[in-house]
Amino acid sequence: MEDKKTLILGGSLQKAMAGDFALDLKGLINEAWALTQKTKWVMVQAMLLVFSLALLAVLILANLAQFKGLDLMAPNVQLMTEILLTLLTAPLITGLMMMGINHAVGGQSRPSHLFHFLPKALILSLSALLVSLLVELGLLLFIVPGLFLMIACSFTLPLVVEKGLTPMRAIFVSIRVVSFKWQQFVLLYLLFALLFVLVIATFGIAFIWVGPFYYNMKGVLYRDIFGVAVRLTGQDGASQNGESIFHA
Repeated sequence: MEDKKTLILGGSLQKAMAGDFALDLKGLINEAWALTQKTKWVMVQAMLLVFSLALLAVLILANLAQFKGLDLMAPNVQLMTEILLTLLTAPLITGLMMMGINHAVGGQSRPSHLFHFLPKALILSLSALLVSLLVELGLLLFIVPGLFLMIACSFTLPLVVEKGLTPMRAIFVSIRVVSFKWQQFVLLYLLFALLFVLVIATFGIAFIWVGPFYYNMKGVLYRDIFGVAVRLTGQDGASQNGESIFHA
């Protein structure tokens, strides 16, 4: 019988809530880029799968709206489409984030891991909807609060599945933790904003590197700030099947 143990790699939730963590942006970028060189193709496959499913969902919703005689350009129809898309894609986006976290702790990912959190679709969709509403409210106020909330709530979904927090608690924890180092987070997200401009300038070609780099960076950030519980088996402490997050 295998001896299963759990090891926490990186930071901890308690220290994160107290602001007791450091962000070495240069080190984070170097590590995330190194991970991207090893994992970009599995991440590209997963991201293309998310894009394809999201596009299919939009086409189905558009056809349903036309069937009911609704104006696709009407604000209420667009809002409903955005809400439904958020609800439908939340488990898949969580899968992408957790693949990045998995890479950050030495795990191996497969495109099928994208669907690992479908059983938690309800709570993840609720979490994503609450974040979306909060960001929209911030954007309606003065834009800047909305942009900050977009960054500050970025750890909500992994906190729900990896730490088992409720949606409201996960949102609170994410905002509180990001607020401690908000200047560095803003710099980091400005970097990615520039990189996504590069994606547009290269007609999407640069997304092969920028997309995986983004999710691996978030994985490294999450590990260093909150810590990640890794299941170990055997006396040598090797992770089960090399998959630290997506164990059975």
